[in-house]
Amino acid sequence: MHSLKEMHRIGIAFAAVLGWSCCVTLVCSVAGAGAATIENSKSIKVEKLLTLIRVSELESEYDSLTQRYVGEYEQQIRKSIASTYPNLAGEKKKEIERLLDVFLKDIRKSIGQVETLHDHLKHAYARSFGEDELDRLIAHYSSPVGEKDAGMKKSAAIEYNKMWTAQFMNQYKARVEKLFQVIAVVARGKAKQGAYR
Repeated sequence: MHSLKEMHRIGIAFAAVLGWSCCVTLVCSVAGAGAATIENSKSIKVEKLLTLIRVSELESEYDSLTQRYVGEYEQQIRKSIASTYPNLAGEKKKEIERLLDVFLKDIRKSIGQVETLHDHLKHAYARSFGEDELDRLIAHYSSPVGEKDAGMKKSAAIEYNKMWTAQFMNQYKARVEKLFQVIAVVARGKAKQGAYR
């Protein structure tokens, strides 16, 4: 059995370990809360910067242009089908419409899988800039020259989007050719299983 003196030392050691454990937990909690506050502050600054550089306007413009181009693309495909197969009717016409709808849905889905510009820039700014740098960027884009810079970047980005969309159209050319091959098979009356289903 332990002596009273040993029990007292064990009790003091236990209290010290318990006290140290509580202090470490408290310090870690405060540090974590401080880090969360810093990250929250940084996040707020990034959002303010994204507003100043007109990211929502760019996204809206991108979406509008992309939808317009996809719509034009769809019309080109429909005109091509109509001119290539002017006498389509009944079940063949329905099957070709179904194939085209599946194809266009797939294109829209692949466009929708790309991260938004806002989210992409938010992560890039948060990863690349400290709070002081974000403050300086906010000051810059709040100034007349910064506003001009943001406007120029918006225009350049829209021009870039037009170029990207043209490339997108070329990228899907092979897929369109495959679609037309399947449509030719359907139009001849030989339905191909598994194509664009």
